Amino acid sequence: MRRSRLSFVSLLVFSMFAANAAEGPAQDRPPKPPTWRQFNQVFVKVIIPVTSHTPKQDGPVVESWVAEELRKLGETECFAVTDWVPVCDGLLEDDVVDNRVWDGGRFARTVYCPVGGDIPQRKEGRLLVNVRGWTPGGLEVNIALADEPGSRAVGSVQILVGKERKPMKTEEPIPYVAVIITPPPLEGVTSHGDVD
Repeated sequence: MRRSRLSFVSLLVFSMFAANAAEGPAQDRPPKPPTWRQFNQVFVKVIIPVTSHTPKQDGPVVESWVAEELRKLGETECFAVTDWVPVCDGLLEDDVVDNRVWDGGRFARTVYCPVGGDIPQRKEGRLLVNVRGWTPGGLEVNIALADEPGSRAVGSVQILVGKERKPMKTEEPIPYVAVIITPPPLEGVTSHGDVD
């Protein structure tokens, strides 16, 4: 009897240790891939300078901070052809990414092709916004700025040529792109403003 009791206690103690060993420390689950709801939002606006090729048009308002930045770049009169358009990271899995920024258009003697945007890089508290299109060969602007709400910048579109993607001068009116960063979207709102 003593021996069976000792066997029973041994078996009980062994079972407790085995159960604790099997439980072990909590395993770290692999991190979930980021979603666009975790990132600050990026919005862009396309702006065209007024020239003899592109006369002034009615359109969305050009905010005072954008106008001030354009004056610093040497432009005195411009008009916007888009409102603020969202640009999403193309690597996210939970949103249909539609980064069409502008369908293009004709202004007097200048014709512009459709324009699209992307965020090819987002790291170390900074992001890079790329907007390209305007011509069949493609013009583009790359704007790097802090990835925090309130960051904003204006950049001029450039013709980039060669493997080094060096800017080339042109006499054609060159568009501008304004970028502004806002906080992540609220729960239940999609990247294009629709409610789920």
